[in-house]
Amino acid sequence: MTMISQDFFDNVSSALTSRTMFGEASNFSAEHHKTLAFLLPLSEDYPNIERWFTDKVVLGEFLGTRHIVRFERDGRLAALGIAKDEDGEKKICTVRVHPEYFGRGLGVRVFDHLLNWLQVDRPLLTVSEKKLLLFQRLFDHYGFVQTSVTPDLYRKGVSELGFNEQQPHFQA
Repeated sequence: MTMISQDFFDNVSSALTSRTMFGEASNFSAEHHKTLAFLLPLSEDYPNIERWFTDKVVLGEFLGTRHIVRFERDGRLAALGIAKDEDGEKKICTVRVHPEYFGRGLGVRVFDHLLNWLQVDRPLLTVSEKKLLLFQRLFDHYGFVQTSVTPDLYRKGVSELGFNEQQPHFQA
């Protein structure tokens, strides 16, 4: 697994700050810059995550339909999660823990916080088949049940595994 340095996060955050599309977005805060800088290098399985974050998450947080939880260690972002509660859909959209902090309980803290915000025990969520092993222990802990397999959803040749679905289709 590749370790990502704090300098890399700082450089991405600096580059984002200089982009006019973010500078003009009235709802895009310094925390949003840090969050997106954290997400980008850890999200190779999800193309266009930058657009999703700016178009869906930032606006949704402003409207109260999305929620971001961030955990810092030693003054830097170590883990985060994003959830949505919109049009009857309660979903954990993303959970990321910096590889340096794997196995230290941050994933559980993120999930607990998001479950509390969503007010459900088994929200909708999907995970890349390539990342399932990283999450399997957490999913077992919470009793999440795999309910679907969608080939090529985000990347050609990679399936996205759905959990806890009670509806036929949902969007990220």
